[in-house]
Amino acid sequence: MPVSNGPELGSPTVLSLSVSEPLRSLGMGGTFLNYRRHDKRIAFVRALHGRLAERFGNGNVFLDSASIGHGRRYPNQLRRHLDRSDVVVVVIHPGWARELRTDGTDWVHNEIRWALDAGKTIIPLLMEGTAMPRAHELPRTIRELAHFQAHRATDDPGHDGLVEKIDAEPRRRAAVAETPPRPWAGPVAGVLGAVAFAVPVLLMPREWRELAAYLAVFGIVVLIAVMIAIVCASLVRKPLNTVEQVAHDLDPTRYFLLVALPLLIVIIGSPAALAVGTPIPRMARPLLVFCAAVASFQLVFLVLKAYKTEKFREDHWPVALQPPVKPAPVRRELERLLRKHTTADPQRVRWHLLHLENAADVLARDASRGRWRWLTSDWPGRLWLYAVWAAATVGLLTTAAQPALRFRVSAIALAVVVVIAGTTVETAFRWQRWARREVADEVQVRVQRIQDRSTQSQDLGRG
Repeated sequence: MPVSNGPELGSPTVLSLSVSEPLRSLGMGGTFLNYRRHDKRIAFVRALHGRLAERFGNGNVFLDSASIGHGRRYPNQLRRHLDRSDVVVVVIHPGWARELRTDGTDWVHNEIRWALDAGKTIIPLLMEGTAMPRAHELPRTIRELAHFQAHRATDDPGHDGLVEKIDAEPRRRAAVAETPPRPWAGPVAGVLGAVAFAVPVLLMPREWRELAAYLAVFGIVVLIAVMIAIVCASLVRKPLNTVEQVAHDLDPTRYFLLVALPLLIVIIGSPAALAVGTPIPRMARPLLVFCAAVASFQLVFLVLKAYKTEKFREDHWPVALQPPVKPAPVRRELERLLRKHTTADPQRVRWHLLHLENAADVLARDASRGRWRWLTSDWPGRLWLYAVWAAATVGLLTTAAQPALRFRVSAIALAVVVVIAGTTVETAFRWQRWARREVADEVQVRVQRIQDRSTQSQDLGRG
């Protein structure tokens, strides 16, 4: 490798978080040391590498001369390790900016450009007698580097301060985003509900009044069925919680087979039941079968998507949780940690412990939200769907009524739907509040046990 453009790179010293849509996964690349090789500087870089390896482990710190084996293709290895990292330390010496080239052969420039494009955390490390380059002194492709906070080696001869900065990165990455408020979800639901009510009232012809009555009855039956399902599930929430604890301990394949098979039987049988056993007129059956088929395919798609996501999380463990944080994903991650913590990399385990503690804190805070904040923040899509369904049901009942009775029927239908919706929302709200608090407490207790056992093992090892 030419002396002028063979930067030695050290991989991220911390748990690296690379973006993989739609998830952010921790790829243990380590800390990446970017420097320009020179006989006068190689001792400094190797000492830096040794200090980082001492703190984070040799496997979590990449240095090209130490980490790339003989016979391996150098550019591919550099790019692979850089992609896996999330902290890049750029060693800057006097005259560093003047030596940069943009012709594609300068690895120092290439690696910084790749790191900037990937959104890595970059720490410019200024050697003795070096000032941080200004933006106009840098090539346009890496000009953003001038805006990163630099770290002076002369102020930190033992690199302890640099180690602390790098060590803080996984803590920052382990933070769990708060559930964002969505104040616009309520007005959108109101508009959609008004449209759903007006469409059957204004557009359905009088000869379709019988069809409107059947559809309205079907709409009410669905609303009542949803309410009963949520109420019954809430009444047995403790046994369900126990079953869920056991189910989440399974690997993704077994878990989704056990969960998906009963669901698939139900959704495949629903269209047949609608077509054969319903009293709805023949002219309305094709529409209902079509709606049931679309719902079935949608549910199958959601199950397959959830399985793929869960498989990704298993293969790329640990993976950051995405907001809004729900109890079930947190519990799955807790069970995953319990399976892996005795044999996995200690850095990953520490990160996951901290991440789950933060997730438990978010669950506890979310449990204290009010009903409307919970509904609009966590379930805007379901709120809109429910508003459309309920309003359309009221509109269909209004359309089916005799003209002289429309106002009275509309008022009664609205009152019935409000009672059903209120019962459904209140029950679901209380259930989710209990579940969030239950899982938050469970995480805190079990994480503390892992930490206590780890401390005991360390004490025994020292003894």
